[in-house]
Amino acid sequence: MENNLNNKKIELLAPAGDERGLRAAVNAGADAVYFGTKSFNARVGAAQNFDEKTLEKNIKFAKLRNVNVYITVNTLAYNDEIDKVMPLIKNIYDMGADAVIVQDLGIIDIVRNNFNIPMHASTQMSCNNLYSVNLLKKIGIDRVVLAREMSLENIKYIRNNTDIELETFVHGALCVSFSGQCAYSYLHGGRSANRGACAQPCRMEYSGGKTDYPLSTKDLMTIDIIPNLIESGITSFKIEGRAKRSEYSAITAYIYRKVIDFALENKDMPIEKYRESLMKIFNRGGFSQGYYYNSKDIFENYKPSHSGEYIGNITAYKKNKIYIKTKKELNIYDGLSFGESGKIGMQISDLYKDNIRVKRAKGNLSFSSVLKNINIGDKVYRTTDKLQMDEADKIIEKDNFKHILDLNCIIGFDYNNDKRIKLTVKSKYDERLNNIEYISDYKLQKAETKSVSKEDIFNSLSKTGGTVFKFDNINIEEKFENPFIPVKVLNEARRCLIEKLENILMQSKKINYDKKIYNEKNINYPNTHIKVLIVNDEEKSNLYSDIDYDKKILFPKVYDENIIKLFENKKIDGILLPHITFDKDIELIKNIVSKTNNMIVICNNLGHIEAFRDKCILWAGIGLNAINNYSVNFLYKLGIDTVISAVEAGKNLKHTLSVKEGFIPAMNFVFCPKSMSVGCNKCKEQDIIDNKGNSVIFDCLKMHNKTSFILEKIKNKTGSIYYHLY
Repeated sequence: MENNLNNKKIELLAPAGDERGLRAAVNAGADAVYFGTKSFNARVGAAQNFDEKTLEKNIKFAKLRNVNVYITVNTLAYNDEIDKVMPLIKNIYDMGADAVIVQDLGIIDIVRNNFNIPMHASTQMSCNNLYSVNLLKKIGIDRVVLAREMSLENIKYIRNNTDIELETFVHGALCVSFSGQCAYSYLHGGRSANRGACAQPCRMEYSGGKTDYPLSTKDLMTIDIIPNLIESGITSFKIEGRAKRSEYSAITAYIYRKVIDFALENKDMPIEKYRESLMKIFNRGGFSQGYYYNSKDIFENYKPSHSGEYIGNITAYKKNKIYIKTKKELNIYDGLSFGESGKIGMQISDLYKDNIRVKRAKGNLSFSSVLKNINIGDKVYRTTDKLQMDEADKIIEKDNFKHILDLNCIIGFDYNNDKRIKLTVKSKYDERLNNIEYISDYKLQKAETKSVSKEDIFNSLSKTGGTVFKFDNINIEEKFENPFIPVKVLNEARRCLIEKLENILMQSKKINYDKKIYNEKNINYPNTHIKVLIVNDEEKSNLYSDIDYDKKILFPKVYDENIIKLFENKKIDGILLPHITFDKDIELIKNIVSKTNNMIVICNNLGHIEAFRDKCILWAGIGLNAINNYSVNFLYKLGIDTVISAVEAGKNLKHTLSVKEGFIPAMNFVFCPKSMSVGCNKCKEQDIIDNKGNSVIFDCLKMHNKTSFILEKIKNKTGSIYYHLY
């Protein structure tokens, strides 16, 4: 196809779970890195993360190498945690981070009223339509990390209708449920995905389908569609993986750096070589292009952990030796796993080819083992490639980045009637560093004996080792005869100039928030001492006559004209909107709402607020994750009439309704994993069973698109909303 990508600037954004991971991402060629602190980030338990001491050091390491730094503060915070969030963000701001990645609406409001650090809306905010993007832009968000479930067509539509920066994932783990819209882990065991503690029930074993892992998706890999993604107008390509090892960051960032550069230069790229390397570093049953082209193969997964690279089968196992035949070259210290489950594994400590000991070979091989439960014919996978690990180590340790500068030194510069030393630098590559100058406090004196030589001056100024600067050309202008200059003065001049250069590189983008974009008047809080019944079939309402409800809300199976009739006949007071709504879905619902007066619409996506404001009575549903007083008040300022608190909110928040009991949408899917596993026509006949022997309840509905979800039981002592969807 014709290539017109040359003028595009694409940011490669790589993960860093620890210091070594950050060095890996930076040295592999990432334009930006993202990482978290010890609290308030979505990988708080899975990655090592950074404490305050290492945080500042590593922000500096990245930024001095022209790599932007985005800090994840992308979880929901309780009221008693807000006092810890504010100083954390202030420290991040003071240390020079370029943005914070956020999910909590309350934290967003705090940042916009107290700091001017840019905010990126996390994928946890479930932004999958233009309305949600537009609302986030209005409240000051600088960049939106779009939901992973976006097709390329969806992205292009948003790109063509907004100028905000857009970020999408190009590699790594996919969540089966919309991020930020999964309460399954919390309801099963009290570990909230929205608070960085997901127990990953989607990676657990289930029975009843064609795979034991029907909720476990393959990982995303997009190296073969990078030109298409560039053409769509995405600003930043993000690699997932803060919880993975540093070698993963090195290899994936290095490959995507190459692929992006090849695409921008319209060059052919060794896709198969890169694919093989990515398979070896981490994959779950292969890769998928995810949702970019609505690839339903994301569910064809038979193993929830690293599958590795298939290399052959066991041909014999005798006298504590495994024999295999492989076309792949194996090495001592490679890691292997056996069988489809991958639960049995080992590291090669000795290697034989045709019974001759070798370090590396392919063909008929054998190696020592004392493993049990393996059999002739079992498949063998390489899960760690020693040579690849060595390659990753080289990337991580190479750190040879330098700012190449020209240095001009004037000995005898006129300054306030004195003669001083003046240093000025120029850069061919970075305008920020052009014409930066330093004038010494030291006043030149004539030497009584030996004056400083030009060679002495050159040697002192050129000692930039240990810094990211290199003076490629040093020009010395002598305007003072026989100067006496102590070596420490020259060294101090060099150090002060370098400090100035570092301070410039540490500067980050600032943003001035418009704080008057919403209703700043006193909020008229609603009456929340009411009972609400939510049903999916209005005709079954009489089954719940024991509930003395004030409002009845329909969560319909189909969003059509029948809703209008039910509302006009006063059989319902409003509708609940699904957590997943693309732009065409919203247009369909707008058409329904426009034909009614004062209908209650429960919003579960930010786009709903923007699309339906002033068209109906807006309630905020559990999908908007109101978990603290700040997020509650912010929703009221945005035009919400009544707020329903987040599932994780626990005790009732002030001025909110909360769920009392029932079955709520706990996982929300674009594609139904049960349909993929047993077939849509067998949905009601065949069950998916969890490890406790319980049937997993799947359901679906129809708007413009079809969407599905898992219903999970919730029961609170307090609350006044009764969900009867099952």
